[in-house]
Amino acid sequence: MSTDQIDATSAPEAVQETNIQPTKMARWKKVLLAIPAGLVLLALLALILYPYVMPHHKVPEVAPRVVAPTGDPSLDGIRKGFEYLRVYQEVDGHFSRGWADPKPGFTALVVDALARMPVDLLSEDKAMLEKAAEAIVSRQQPNGSICTPGLGVEVYTTAVSVMALKALKDPKYDGVLAKAKDYLLQVQRGVMPGDPSSGGVGYNAGSRPDGSVTAMWVESLKEVGVDENDEAFKNAQLFFSRLQNNTETNDLPAAETALDNDGGFIYRPGESKPPDGTNREGKRVPKSYGLMSYAGLKSFLYMNVSKDDPKVQGAWRWVRDNYTLDENRNIGADGLYYYYMTMAKALAAYGEPVIETSDGKKHVWAQELTEKLLSLQKKDGSWVNLDSARWMENDSVLVTAYALRALAISREFMKNHPAPEALSAPTSK
Repeated sequence: MSTDQIDATSAPEAVQETNIQPTKMARWKKVLLAIPAGLVLLALLALILYPYVMPHHKVPEVAPRVVAPTGDPSLDGIRKGFEYLRVYQEVDGHFSRGWADPKPGFTALVVDALARMPVDLLSEDKAMLEKAAEAIVSRQQPNGSICTPGLGVEVYTTAVSVMALKALKDPKYDGVLAKAKDYLLQVQRGVMPGDPSSGGVGYNAGSRPDGSVTAMWVESLKEVGVDENDEAFKNAQLFFSRLQNNTETNDLPAAETALDNDGGFIYRPGESKPPDGTNREGKRVPKSYGLMSYAGLKSFLYMNVSKDDPKVQGAWRWVRDNYTLDENRNIGADGLYYYYMTMAKALAAYGEPVIETSDGKKHVWAQELTEKLLSLQKKDGSWVNLDSARWMENDSVLVTAYALRALAISREFMKNHPAPEALSAPTSK
């Protein structure tokens, strides 16, 4: 055997390593190069599918009907908003589409606004609302909830669906409402020692309670006739008292560091939406903000807590110190139109036509809110939040529903609670 043969046969591993190593390197190089390409493909796929997954709307097949001026700006604005919403109804009756659409919550918010307008509907419009109601009903689950399963917002969508169906005043929905009521009563957090969230409700049965969902829950149960003395409402009052920056009524230890004891409300115990504030002792504390403060006031009043109660008086003090239509107090443009709607509900429930703010100025709030909303309405009859997309307020269908509800509440309130003549002249054009 020659030396060459010995060299060739005695080092097979070296020969194989020489042949394979470049192959492995080339393979890894291909993998590494494929990763960015794969990510690009995934990104493109997500971009293509996004419009079909997330809530969105069809392109209207017809233009909104023209509204002839009546000389009543408020009524004309309401009619224009209605015409804008009407053309966005989907074939299935809903007012939105998308695989991850939290049906029927979106539709219910629209129906609730349209059904409570101060206008006489045409027969075709009544049929449109009935079709929407049937779409809502079709989403009721065996446990009584009304939702798109799996999205984790079933408590919220059930609550707003209850409000929409009640607004239609049709007894054929009584069975659906009874099942929904039972479901809503079952999802409330029980009262447990050491649990600051006792009595609250979250977006689904297992989630952490917050003031926004609990406020909608209270309103929906009020609509279906839950008694003011019901244990559910008593427990909800406890929850809201623990969201209030009011050391007189908040029994949590954290209340001792409440921000200036301003009477306003935060999102959930120990947490709020604005950045934390600093109180007089220099401690960082959750800060009250507009939407939640009106939601807290509204909820106490809907549960028939007296206006003389320290909780309600504390909330009213916050209103007098923080009344504004320029922003959702302390969080700016975020949730502005939901803030307007919640403000209208709360102030209408309180029943005072004039708010004298801490600077001594008097405000006919329903008139001012009406003028503000009409000044923001677009020519096509819609409203949209141009300054913030948070909480879907870049969606003109949703925001128009909020604005219509606020306008209708304000209009009804002015009809039943006229302000002193000296204060009732328009304040803006």
